[in-house]
Amino acid sequence: MFFEVNLPSLSPTMEEGKIVKWVKKEKDPILSGEVLFEVETDKATMEYESPEDGYIAKILTREGDIAKVNELVAIISDNKNVEESEIDKFINENNAHSAEVKNLSETKVTEVTTNNSSEKILITPLAKKIAKLKGINIENITPASRRIHLSDLNQITNKENSSSSDKFFISPFAKFLAKEKSININEIKGTGPLNRIIGRDILNITNVSDNSKVNKLRQAIAKATIHSKQNIPHFYLNTKVNMSNLLQFRKVQKQKGNKYSFNAILMQSIALAFDQFSDANCTYKDNGEFFINKDINIGIAVDTNTGLKMPVLKNINSKDLSSINNGLNDLINITRENKISPSDLSGGVISISNLGSYNIRSFDAIILPGQTYILAVGQIFEDVFVNKGKIEIASFVNLTLSCDHRAVDGVLASQFLSSIVSNLEKINND
Repeated sequence: MFFEVNLPSLSPTMEEGKIVKWVKKEKDPILSGEVLFEVETDKATMEYESPEDGYIAKILTREGDIAKVNELVAIISDNKNVEESEIDKFINENNAHSAEVKNLSETKVTEVTTNNSSEKILITPLAKKIAKLKGINIENITPASRRIHLSDLNQITNKENSSSSDKFFISPFAKFLAKEKSININEIKGTGPLNRIIGRDILNITNVSDNSKVNKLRQAIAKATIHSKQNIPHFYLNTKVNMSNLLQFRKVQKQKGNKYSFNAILMQSIALAFDQFSDANCTYKDNGEFFINKDINIGIAVDTNTGLKMPVLKNINSKDLSSINNGLNDLINITRENKISPSDLSGGVISISNLGSYNIRSFDAIILPGQTYILAVGQIFEDVFVNKGKIEIASFVNLTLSCDHRAVDGVLASQFLSSIVSNLEKINND
């Protein structure tokens, strides 16, 4: 029995993914839940676990190649030793694109009877499929050995290409890339089956400007921000927090061996504010649905070597500060190691974007689609203020809360932000 392994949709916006690494090889045994391959999506690089027990019968998409969501990328069998013909039959019955298969074995030989005689032509299954796809008459092929191999078809194709410059065998994805980057395909030598031009050939062109090589994550961020600004009516609330008590709290806790990050303390303060104003913990969906959330899930903007990601720390209302701090550190680490799962990137109501380490005093952030707020945090700075008629100096931080006006009004959002500020300013070591 065979089982399909189709590329799953690992994020709401995912349309395709690049196979980064196959953890298992053909003929390897695999158990349900074991990691089968790593795939780069529009969000991150993620591990995909096998849905079935069995053996890897066939890998259909090589490392570095791109597959569409729901495209067949591998086949699992309950039997280690299966015939190539059985695999081919399963692929054909499930409408797999055999021309895109990069690693089909040519060990089995097929006999084909010609139209003009009873003479039988020996040809491998892959060569037979490619010949049919390209409309190549195998009767006109003189094989290098006793049977026709893919290499024999390549020679025919090379001759055709040299005599006809206006015919190109190019994948749809490569054609899209070439058009997008204004690349002349006449100058490209394909590396796919039958010298087909594939996406990798376009991406490897050395004369393409680095500025035009926009990765999938950057494209996803661009798409999300455009959607947000066009569809979410933003309004912004600005305030300033006196950090004197908080800095003293961190100093004392550090002496006790507790190194609490400012972001962890901020998350706890946000959770306490949601407890006080539960109606603020709400979400408005693009389809018009509106609901109040029971759990408190907060996202955090994390800069990685592949771009910005927004993982979410879940159920903060059930955690103390130490648990929040540890959970946040773990979440940031797995994000930077590209080991986050799809569930780690969803479910948030508010996210924190902290640019304090870049000497930014204040800024306005764009709400992540599906969420209601984003809190922009600036650097800590010293400023003068009046306290009981006296001029004093203290440390402050600017906060800007971006809000979705479909979900909350100005009054509720102001109460929510004021509660966050109060929680930060009143923190102590008692």
